[in-house]
Amino acid sequence: MAAVLEGPRQLVLKDVPKPEPGPGDVVVRVAACGICHTDYSAFTGARRNYKPPIIMGHEIAGVVDDVGPGVEGLDRGDEVIVSPAVYCGRCRMCRLGLHHYCEHGAVIGGDGFPRVLDGGFAEYVRVPAGSVFRKPSGLSFTAAALTEPLAGSYKGLIEYSQMRVGEDVVIIGAGSMGLLLTQIAKAAGAGRLVLIDVEQYKLERALECGATHIINSRAKDPVESVREILPAGPDIVFEAAGVLEAASLAFRLCRKGTRVNMFGVIVPGTVEVSPATIHFTEIRMDASFSVTPRVMTKAIDLMEKGLVNPERIVTHRLPLARIHEAMDLMEQPQRIKVVIENAT
Repeated sequence: MAAVLEGPRQLVLKDVPKPEPGPGDVVVRVAACGICHTDYSAFTGARRNYKPPIIMGHEIAGVVDDVGPGVEGLDRGDEVIVSPAVYCGRCRMCRLGLHHYCEHGAVIGGDGFPRVLDGGFAEYVRVPAGSVFRKPSGLSFTAAALTEPLAGSYKGLIEYSQMRVGEDVVIIGAGSMGLLLTQIAKAAGAGRLVLIDVEQYKLERALECGATHIINSRAKDPVESVREILPAGPDIVFEAAGVLEAASLAFRLCRKGTRVNMFGVIVPGTVEVSPATIHFTEIRMDASFSVTPRVMTKAIDLMEKGLVNPERIVTHRLPLARIHEAMDLMEQPQRIKVVIENAT
């Protein structure tokens, strides 16, 4: 059985042929698959960079069910994590370690590459063996399924924005990515850690994940509130809300030398930014999308060592047969992370 997206809001549960592994492939029996907002955007029709019919879902963990010719080091029954980023390993970008820029890349059930392969909203998924990582035995399948968003958050905050111990961090957006960023920032030794959102429910979760301060921007002016908490201004402002208003706010929160990461906004549109202001304040801007083998490995390490627990952000768990209900939940304000769980 799989949830096949045949068009906008045309998600059909149906029996599909069990995939067969080709050379270099493995077939994974899906134990858990998180629902990302990009999946929901594909469901609603807001994202159309794929050719239906297709099976979405890119946050995958499960058990190896079959192994194709030429695969070494993986056997039936191995518990694994799947990276959605498929890369060739031979092109210039791969050789530079920039696998997410691969000239021949693809994405498993997600976004980021022009070529989209069937994903994890199914009982079984076929994936290249190079996209598979071993799941630590003490890690739940649900936590393991969230390795990719955790890895993307780590890549943005630690490797790109280069957060250092004691720095003051403001994160705009207390959704699933914002809360993963919160846990990473806490584990990395953030000084004051401020979360901004419009939903009090999510902000309370942020406190549980390590935030030192929360600001409901519906109730208070976020710029004035941040200045009260951080009179010297933030070292890092991380946009994780995914809306243009958040991108605009990120720049208004900066002081001289603040580092800004545009992490969440992938919708069309622009915000007004003064190049002269950037010049004279030396605001440094960055962004981060997708993952690499390095950051997937780092994310697994964080979970295995108990520094981060993605299950803290999971609010709903449903079986594949209730995928339509899961998509409805994506529209609810008191929802953070929805995960499809299958019996293993």
